[in-house]
Amino acid sequence: MKRLEDTARRAAKHARRPVVLAAVTVLLGGAGLWSHQQAAALGDGPVVRNTALTDNARTSEVKGAVTEAVNGAFSYTYADPAKSEAAARAALTGPAVGQHATMFAGVRKEGPAQRLVLTTTVTDGAVTLLTGDRARLLLFADQHNTRATDGRDASAPTMLAVDAVRRDGRWKLSAIDAFTGR
Repeated sequence: MKRLEDTARRAAKHARRPVVLAAVTVLLGGAGLWSHQQAAALGDGPVVRNTALTDNARTSEVKGAVTEAVNGAFSYTYADPAKSEAAARAALTGPAVGQHATMFAGVRKEGPAQRLVLTTTVTDGAVTLLTGDRARLLLFADQHNTRATDGRDASAPTMLAVDAVRRDGRWKLSAIDAFTGR
């Protein structure tokens, strides 16, 4: 009788083994599928597509071109306002055109009467995102203005976050966020 009980217990134990193995196989397969999907998502995220992190030459090109565009578009001289306008037209596209017009409305209005000279010089910056023909930069600049009518000089630091797009072989500012600290 004891032998019969031992045999029944072994048979029941062996009958559960395939069920346990099947459950473990399903769990491991599910974990493997989930891991594969997570790895694929990491390999195709925005950070991976951001060539600012991997392409130093292109990043330097963008930074230089955008620095030049900002220096030109945000400088003004009462003696040659057409030069300032031409620089802005060459440097701006899309929403940046209207944003620049709003930012410079006072300069255009008061500049000739005050004989204003405004010079913007980008002092530092970084390309935070570069994907294809689109870039996002954070720039620090010094703005120096002189009013010839009363000889007053003023300088102010500014920070700009700009979006840029490559059009017709040139990088142009497409959106401008200014942080002047005021």
